[in-house]
Amino acid sequence: MENDKLSEIAGLKDDYRVTGMNQEGKKKITNLDLLYSMIIGVLGGIISSLIPFSLLMKVWYPLTGGTQLVSGHHVMWSAIVYGLTQKKKNIYLTMLSKGLLEFLLGDVWGILIIFVNLMEGFFLACGFSLMEKVGEGETNLGWGIAGGIGNFFQAPFFWIINQRWHLHWVLWTLAFMFAFISGVLITGVLGRTVKNTLIKSGVPTTF
Repeated sequence: MENDKLSEIAGLKDDYRVTGMNQEGKKKITNLDLLYSMIIGVLGGIISSLIPFSLLMKVWYPLTGGTQLVSGHHVMWSAIVYGLTQKKKNIYLTMLSKGLLEFLLGDVWGILIIFVNLMEGFFLACGFSLMEKVGEGETNLGWGIAGGIGNFFQAPFFWIINQRWHLHWVLWTLAFMFAFISGVLITGVLGRTVKNTLIKSGVPTTF
């Protein structure tokens, strides 16, 4: 029964090792929840701050807004932690630890980057809640849409505070579309794949 429940949540057909770390039916934050949120959040903060994915994108798409195609990796980390723990509180903990590290590493947005991370976490949690209500909480489709929602709103936020009113509306539309697509593919589909791989390999879950 326990194996069937784990397989259903993970979205996997193959059997994998039961870890004994599950807290089924409990929403209390455990030490393992905190550990996942801190470690994966810090890892995300390091990668987001030090690896210039946007520069790689500009090589073949030099127009403004193209870097949104890789922006989904900023939110993917909290999706992975959520998949391992099934607790939406951990989305916020992960994004908080990620934002704090980015701030300490000298992000150009300063302390505002912490707010941006929490905003992304909020919309990702909303996306997962919506998908669970329609019965798609553990499917590729559900994770994709949740990831798209989680990553989308940072695009208009940054474009508005950067006052890019002079740019053509087509560039605004493309930037927002790219943000959603990146959220679907990177935050959602890739995040779910990583989560499933970790669970299948025997990483302890806390749900």
